[in-house]
Parts: sequence; C-alpha cells; structure tokens
Amino acid sequence: MKIKTSVIFILGFTSVSAQKAVMEINYETKIIQDSIHKSQIHIYSSTLLCNNLESSYSSKEAKAFYNKNSKETIQTSYGGIPKYPKSVSSVYKNKENLIVSMPVGRYIFTYEEPKLKWDILNDRKEIQGFKSRLAKTTTDTGQTFYAWFTDDIAIPDGPFRFKGLSGLVLEVYNKDRTIEIYATDIKKSEELIEPLNYGSDVKTKSKGQFLEARKNYQENPSVYNGNLKLFDEYGNEKTKKMTDRIKSHTTFLD
Repeated sequence: MKIKTSVIFILGFTSVSAQKAVMEINYETKIIQDSIHKSQIHIYSSTLLCNNLESSYSSKEAKAFYNKNSKETIQTSYGGIPKYPKSVSSVYKNKENLIVSMPVGRYIFTYEEPKLKWDILNDRKEIQGFKSRLAKTTTDTGQTFYAWFTDDIAIPDGPFRFKGLSGLVLEVYNKDRTIEIYATDIKKSEELIEPLNYGSDVKTKSKGQFLEARKNYQENPSVYNGNLKLFDEYGNEKTKKMTDRIKSHTTFLD
C-alpha cells in the first residue's frame, strides 16, 4: 500500500494554518535509563501524526495536558488538578526543519535538531505485514541507532528524530539495546498536525545549550527545580536521594 499526499505549502517553522495528517502511528518506547538499576525499564507511549511534509510527535497525555483538556486528575488538598504527563517531550517537523522540546527539571528546552545521515544495510524482514529494510545512523552525540523502515508507506518520517528515510520507520533501537521504540498501531488519520504549545518553554539558539543545561542538571538537580528540597513524612530531607537517582541516569534519547 503506497500512501501519497498532495503538496502542501508551508512557510518557515510554522504552518500558515494547521495541516491534516494522512497517517497516525502509535509507538511504545522502552528505556533502561538507570545505570544502577538496569532491571527497571521505563515504558511510555507516543503518537506520530504525519503527512509527506509535516509531522508532530508527542504523548496523547502531554497534548491534552498542555491544551488544558486533560481528563486525568490527581486529588490534592486544593481539589483535583490535572495529572502531569509521564512524558512531556515532543517533536515538530516542518519540511526539513526539526524542532525538539525536551524537559530539564521543571523546564522545557526547545531546539533545532540536526538531520541524521543514514546508511542502508542489507537486512530485511517483515513487520506487521510491511516489507522492511534496516538502516544505521550515528547521532551528533555519538550514539549508534538502527531503524527498520518500510517503503510500503512512502512517508519519510518516524518516531522522535528518526526521520529522513524513504519510508516510514517502524522500529528503532540503539547499539546497547537500552533504548527500543516499536510501532504498535498504524492507521489513516485526518487529525490536525500542530506543534505542542507549552506556553513557556526555553527556546535555545542551539542544541548545545540544551545539552549543557542537562549536564548541569545532572550535577545539581536543584538548579532547574527552583532549588526545591524534598522531605519524607518524618521531616527528614531526602533531596540527596533524588540527586543520586538523577545522577545515575546515563541513557538519553537525543
């Protein structure tokens, strides 16, 4: 099944008006993030809405939260408040421009992601009925990733920053298999493609600024948490436990 779309004219990073998707792909991401507790696997779901020129990638929970129509709440002494999403990162693609938003503490940093250069390998297999080929890339941060993509869906898109092949990316994993992303559901869609509106994100001049902020956060998490201190029910401070846990995170999807 070859998916084709009509040409859509887009100006700059932002569409003149929101464009419609032709496909919706749901992905599951598994990350072994902690170098100490390697048996702990973080799992979260994200949705890609795409056509040939534009796409958005985020969790449905994050989209509902920032659009202020979330139905998931938690109870507090002030009543029910919207539940903070498990994953708040997002990616917006407009033609060749790829804009990524990632959390550092309680802040969201937004930056332009460099394009990936792919090498097509000889491996082939079938994924969910689609004939797929394997490709390999090394990111700007030195990580090696492999991606299975299918030309049966001729849209050069995929999860997170893994885009730019001749067809849709269905699976991605890094060399150490500490990061794995799988397409779980593929269907047609006419939903509007729009970047996630955080309201107040930190727009950086380069990805390097984000990486530096993340490094500083690893060394001193309170810097990007408003110098927040944590205490247990007995009044004992447990900020150090939080700091140690954050410092143990060695696997990053970037």
